Amino acid sequence: MVRKLSRIAAATVAASLVGTIAWAGPVNASALPSVPPSGIDFWGITGFPVQNVLPVWADNPNDASIPIGVTPYDEIAPKLNALQAASNRVSARVAGKSSGGYDLYAVTVTAPETQDEARRQENWRRLIENEPATAQHDRRLIEGYKTPLFVNANIHGNEWEGTDAALRVIEEFATSTDPQVAQLLKRNRLVFNVTSNPDGRVAGTRQNAAGYDLNRDLTIVSQPETNLIRELIVDTKPIITLDLHGYVNPTLLHPSTPPHNVNNEYDLYIKHGLPNALAIEQGLKALGYPETQQARIPFRDDEPGVWDDFPPIYVPSFAMLQSSIPYTIEAPLNPRGNLTPAEKLRRSGINTDVHEVAIKTSLQYIQDHRTEVLFDQAEVYRRGAAGEPLRDIPDGYVPGWGPEDNYNTVFPRSYVIPAGSGQHSAPAAARLVDLLIGSGGRVWRAKTNFTANGKSYPAGSYVIDMHQPKRGLVNSLLEPGVDITDRVDDLYAGPAAWSQGLTWGATVDTLWDQLPGVGLERAYDGKAESSVPGGTPDLRLNIQDAADLLAVNALLDQGVAVYRLADGSVVIPHTTTNRRLAAAESRKHDVAFEAAPAGWQGTLLDKVVVGYLGTVEERDTLRDIGFEARTITAATLATTLTADVDVLLVGANLNLANLTAENRAALDAFLARGGGVVGLDTAGASFSNAAALLSVTATAGASLASGVVNIVNSQGPVTSGAIPHSFINQPVWFTNLGAGVTVEQSYTADPLLSGWWAANAAGTNGPAAAANQASIVRGVTAAGNGVVLFGTDPTYRTHPKGLQPQLGRAMLWAAQR
Repeated sequence: MVRKLSRIAAATVAASLVGTIAWAGPVNASALPSVPPSGIDFWGITGFPVQNVLPVWADNPNDASIPIGVTPYDEIAPKLNALQAASNRVSARVAGKSSGGYDLYAVTVTAPETQDEARRQENWRRLIENEPATAQHDRRLIEGYKTPLFVNANIHGNEWEGTDAALRVIEEFATSTDPQVAQLLKRNRLVFNVTSNPDGRVAGTRQNAAGYDLNRDLTIVSQPETNLIRELIVDTKPIITLDLHGYVNPTLLHPSTPPHNVNNEYDLYIKHGLPNALAIEQGLKALGYPETQQARIPFRDDEPGVWDDFPPIYVPSFAMLQSSIPYTIEAPLNPRGNLTPAEKLRRSGINTDVHEVAIKTSLQYIQDHRTEVLFDQAEVYRRGAAGEPLRDIPDGYVPGWGPEDNYNTVFPRSYVIPAGSGQHSAPAAARLVDLLIGSGGRVWRAKTNFTANGKSYPAGSYVIDMHQPKRGLVNSLLEPGVDITDRVDDLYAGPAAWSQGLTWGATVDTLWDQLPGVGLERAYDGKAESSVPGGTPDLRLNIQDAADLLAVNALLDQGVAVYRLADGSVVIPHTTTNRRLAAAESRKHDVAFEAAPAGWQGTLLDKVVVGYLGTVEERDTLRDIGFEARTITAATLATTLTADVDVLLVGANLNLANLTAENRAALDAFLARGGGVVGLDTAGASFSNAAALLSVTATAGASLASGVVNIVNSQGPVTSGAIPHSFINQPVWFTNLGAGVTVEQSYTADPLLSGWWAANAAGTNGPAAAANQASIVRGVTAAGNGVVLFGTDPTYRTHPKGLQPQLGRAMLWAAQR
């Protein structure tokens, strides 16, 4: 269905929608107390402004901002310092460092507050989440709370103008003598992440210096920049979140097409999200530029799947799960490329105006509908804490809402992340808990042993009561996800399912109808217990997490004798020194050694050096599991594939026919000495076939096919004890296996658990074609090369943590068989 509203209809939707937004009940004159019964720690809360002198960066004439006429990075700190000096409405701080080492600036603009007033604001902010039903009817809160607006600018480094719009608004509001501005700042806090990707701003790249698109990282949080964005959203609790981008013509602004994330209270979002978008569109028209006379609102204008808000990895999608009304704003005019200086300046100026309109219109929407938006933000939290089901949203709820928009789920009563022997990996469990808590979720620990659904759990197991304010966020991370293949023909981007609960390596149990009847205490971080058995046994470590591999590789670096057993686990023979070093690594990485089995036999390992052809994803995954990694390209084989490289990780295409004689000789020498090879997706299989290593036929699914799959592990050295699910981003499977090829893992008869995986017209690249086929294979060549080929994706944006130990085991096996 295409939602095409006529120009007349579009112009009237905003007014009609606002008329449907009703205050859910009268404000009780005898409002409940606005102070929560539990005490609040006000340590460190001061009044506003909180001003800091920001370090000034040296002038950089090569800043990519300069040619298009926007603010160079080195001019931002001086501008903010001057505004702080001139105004008591501006508070700026260095809130972190980018991947490339630049300062990240968080700025708050608001009317001055005494310490008592600031503490009252914090009290109300927490009340909205912790006691939402009270907050909804607290007259003093409704009248006095400073509603937050969050502006995230320049997350893609070569989409510059959001920063300039933010600086323009900061300056105007800091210095304005307009009584209306003064009143706005008495009622609001404006929080700006002025340039969330300074690396890319300076270099003129979409990615940060580490090579990552930051707007795909909000639920992985692998980068310091996204850690700050997450922190600002969770801590600020913004009513509206704006993520300022470019360049889509005409200006694109949310709401989005379906599929919608199934965990959102979408009725509370769309009734505000659409009218404010239409108001922004009217504001753009008022600018008077021919290029701003219409906007593209995907919900209204696009087919399902064209510009969706399904994955929680984007800033707006993550913000909606925090009970914010979020927008991506894509300014219309690309100032890059072969343009005259005047044209670049003209385009960047229009784009800056567009973002300014989005900021000011959204702030005005909050003011015009203050009571409603406050009530509805609290309502998200209230429904979550009460465990109420998601609302059925009728067709026509807002103009254009239809059956294709109805995505919802049923929340379980609780989750349990077991401690003890029932946990696949204690470090993985701790990491998952840290993600949940850092993202705004709530987790508890059991004080004593308990039984739930007939299963026994030890004290210290984590319990996630799903009657909590941000249940949608928590469930989005823990639930398996849904198969949406039959609902949409397209997706903006993957992944179509993610499920940290299934793909991060921890055991997570779902209790649909039960909250364990056990005493609980709130957990504020994840913990894994390190241990080394007493006495003098040889020590075994079963590699099931990146932490285990970090410990193993650290011991190898220190010259410890480490043996790999047939099942892929490792043993360290007892000596006083070995035990001391193992104990130190156990404490450092929170891993648990156990006594080795009697009569064990294994292969002596040595330090493994990996050369990789691929991207930053391969680079950083290898780093995260402790391998020394060296970049290799087709043009540098002769100088980088040196004698100390043990394994070649092939994560990108390597055409042997195009190699120079020198580079081909280096590759041949590596293979001749028995160098190991680990290959990813079709690139790895193509290399294996071309180099006459393992003979396989590799078939790839559709490029957008992604999600969580059901697999069967063979219990070999790569997948013994591995998790029973895997992650795909364009799945690959192997058939026509040549002599000596062993299946380590295969897809089940029904491979796709959740996500999107459509087949072509012939049906040759869909789940049915992959059913029961190999997803990981291994073999040894006549020359002694250990080769492992992956059809799953263990390196995707460093997300699937539970697949990292499989990759590490493959490295150890391929290097030394």
